[in-house]
Amino acid sequence: MQTVTEVLQILLDADREAFLRQHGGRKNGYYPRKLETAFGQVKLAIPRDREGKYYPSLLQPYARRQVDVGEVAIALYAAGVSQRKAAEVMSLLLGHRYTHETISAITDQVLEAAEAFQKRPLPEEMAFVYL
Repeated sequence: MQTVTEVLQILLDADREAFLRQHGGRKNGYYPRKLETAFGQVKLAIPRDREGKYYPSLLQPYARRQVDVGEVAIALYAAGVSQRKAAEVMSLLLGHRYTHETISAITDQVLEAAEAFQKRPLPEEMAFVYL
């Protein structure tokens, strides 16, 4: 569940960065929110801006269930879809325009999080891991 939370948090932070580059403004911390995903409930820190104009484009206001955007991004990457095409597909699916640079940044951060997850030490009581 931790990896799902990390991926969603990366997407939320990248979305706010893209918004601030386009519209200007400053970051203003986060507020907590719980969200039901296909993997269970996750606790997120939703980014905000000082002017109160930003709301994450990948979340529906007041919605507590969400399509897993990280899963879509990872599936597109795994299928070998180019970053430009992935940006187009995610725009169609999610109703928000992503640049290929944003997709690249998201992919890099997701891969770093996945690599850290794979290399983490396992508890001693685990004799083996079945994949």
